[in-house]
Amino acid sequence: MNDIVVRRHGTAAVITFDRPEVLNAFRDRTFAELATALDEAERDEAVRVVVLTGNGRAFSAGIDLSETREHMSGVTEQDMRRRLEGLQDVTRRLVSYRKTVIAAVNGIAVGVGAELAIASDLRIAAEDAEFAFMEVRRGLYPTNGVLFFLPRLVGHGRAADLLLSGDRIGAEQALVAGLVSRAVPAAELMATTLGLAERIGRAAPLPVRLIKRHLRRTWELGLEEVLDLEVEGSLSCLRGQDLGEGLLAFAEKRDPEFHGR
Repeated sequence: MNDIVVRRHGTAAVITFDRPEVLNAFRDRTFAELATALDEAERDEAVRVVVLTGNGRAFSAGIDLSETREHMSGVTEQDMRRRLEGLQDVTRRLVSYRKTVIAAVNGIAVGVGAELAIASDLRIAAEDAEFAFMEVRRGLYPTNGVLFFLPRLVGHGRAADLLLSGDRIGAEQALVAGLVSRAVPAAELMATTLGLAERIGRAAPLPVRLIKRHLRRTWELGLEEVLDLEVEGSLSCLRGQDLGEGLLAFAEKRDPEFHGR
């Protein structure tokens, strides 16, 4: 891989966008490498959490516009439709992903950078990080699920403000708005993120996986349907072996050793 670097930290796989000279702008190759890295991490049973972050002063500055200009030359609308739908596959992948995904936003997150962050399960931002959905300032339209995720995270009015103005929002504002769950000093970003990843990695994999899946679904369901999900999730855990290990570890006053069964 040339555009990303993958490293292991305990039960976490850290995927770093690694084109700092262009602020980690995404080209087609970057999307392809990210898809490969996500597939490999999902197949690895030792990986419980995936962390996305960037090298340098940006998480990602968005789509590589120089490549976009090349793609616009002499292509049909059908060709562009196929390309756009292909780029959206990474969002579909994150939503259906079996493992928890944490975006450690180390700097500028614009366009697809911000889009990948909000499609992740959790977002932790360095205090100097900034988010922006600047498509309107380039004559572009937001993609990768922005119109779905952003209003659900920050509310309709705040989402409209960000999308229509293209203004940047800092980490503290993002924290207040609900866009991120934590804002920490830049020097503490990875330690904080990996600490959270470790705690999630020590938890029982089955309920973690079900909570991730069900939280997404609750956005579209009524109370009774959510209550049904809770019953089904509870029954799945009661049928599993990890519950017995969790109860035994509690009785023996030791840390449990879960195996995802």
